[in-house]
Amino acid sequence: MIRAPAATLCLLAVLVLSVGCAGSSTGEGGCRVEPPAQNVAVVRGDAESNLGTYRAAVERDRAAIHPHLRYVKAMLRLGRRAEARRYYEERAAQADATDAERTMAERLRTNGASSALRRVYVAAAERNEQSPWWRLAQTEVEIAEADAWNRKRLEAADNGDPAEERRAFAQAVGAVRRAQRALDKAKAIRPYCAEVHLYRGFLRSVEGDLHASAPAQSAAYRAAVASFDQAVRTDPTLVEGWGGLGDARFRTGDAGGSLAAYLQAVRLAPDNAQWRTSLGVTLHELERLDEAAVQYREAARLEPHDADPLIRLGDVRADARNWNLALDAYREALDRDADALEAYVKMGTVLEHRGQRAAARAVFERYVAQGGERSAVVERRIERLLRLETR
Repeated sequence: MIRAPAATLCLLAVLVLSVGCAGSSTGEGGCRVEPPAQNVAVVRGDAESNLGTYRAAVERDRAAIHPHLRYVKAMLRLGRRAEARRYYEERAAQADATDAERTMAERLRTNGASSALRRVYVAAAERNEQSPWWRLAQTEVEIAEADAWNRKRLEAADNGDPAEERRAFAQAVGAVRRAQRALDKAKAIRPYCAEVHLYRGFLRSVEGDLHASAPAQSAAYRAAVASFDQAVRTDPTLVEGWGGLGDARFRTGDAGGSLAAYLQAVRLAPDNAQWRTSLGVTLHELERLDEAAVQYREAARLEPHDADPLIRLGDVRADARNWNLALDAYREALDRDADALEAYVKMGTVLEHRGQRAAARAVFERYVAQGGERSAVVERRIERLLRLETR
């Protein structure tokens, strides 16, 4: 009754500079800064323990770029921007401040807009021509920019606004081109760096999202599979590579291959709710419903403020015809996040399927009253239920 959506990844959540990586130590000029054991602890731990590991890496080598990027991203994800800014302002003011410390201070003075981050990272890359990290940081910014514009393009298409759709598409294409140029420069510095392959995979995935034709889209996703596969071959502990591979394989229709990749991502990062949810989606697609439910419930436990895993749990319970459990999951999602309005639509669908038309109509009306995005469609469902009730 309720099919699992595509197991797309949130790019802002999985890019390696945002959440860290695992691998062998090759020094600042290469693509690793910490030994495997310590990096595995990073991806397995919770946000606070990860932060402590990043901070230790920063303290250990103040000139190394990669630890600073990871530390700042972790601080921002935890909502500790002011603390991070104070830390780097103090470091930048010291006589022995490193260029990495001064650059991160400058980065934290910005408003976080892509244009501002781009200026900071481009200038830093020009000062550090032998390091790939500032180029990869710029690549991350551009990929996220392209992804954001593509979402705006899709929204404009849904709203019937062709002018805005064309503008958003042009902006997304521009960001993709800038990302490719930055990535090419990073590759020229370190051609065998696992993260170069990783970012190429993310970039190909975004390009696939932008293509209008199915053949071009499929080709881009296959290219993403190849890049992610090369990334994990280069560094089997690169958890983001396994997650990206799972997503790209899913997009090409290879649910079995996607499952294998997501299982490896979860083995490396069992406390990461994103991989748990994606694994659940793939299991759902393979109709392994009870196993999918386990993953959704675990993701909900790991992210106690996120309603999405609970909505997905409701979906898989509904597909298993466990109606009461499905309704319980949707209600729990709304208790967790009152703005998770899609849960109302799904609750109404289950109730309607069970023949509880009045209850279904009441739930649909709550969705409309709160301004759900699909209110026009839901209003038509309400009208149909009213007609059925008056027969």
